[in-house]
Amino acid sequence: KVVGTDRTLDEFQSVLNSAVGLNQDHLWFFGTDQDYWNSDVQYKRPGEIEQSPGGMLRGGEEYDAGETTVGQMARQLDLDERDRICYLFDYGDEWRFYAILKDINEDEPSDREPEVVKEKGEPVEQYPPPGEGWY
Repeated sequence: KVVGTDRTLDEFQSVLNSAVGLNQDHLWFFGTDQDYWNSDVQYKRPGEIEQSPGGMLRGGEEYDAGETTVGQMARQLDLDERDRICYLFDYGDEWRFYAILKDINEDEPSDREPEVVKEKGEPVEQYPPPGEGWY
């Protein structure tokens, strides 16, 4: 993915979901490394923060992904090249992904939308095809 540092994490996850075949109808968050639920910091779906008391998470911190830019997250987490962040979508099914930071270029804010430049693997099947039902 190519993402400008001035883009929000909400914009970033929207492109991620589209690339892997997921819709937008579940809760999600970004966290540190590949820690997922054990992440000390979570950047949550807009609106979820208001439902959580005091913006605190089991001893960690949580932020609104709609108000946090990619650049802010990189600075807050002190990310360097090759560091990882995790992305968990759907707290029930727990679709787990991670991203490896390739480069941060703060000097060139981007007006362009986040875009997919390389994919690995096949899109996921979030729901069974019509007529196959749930088992």
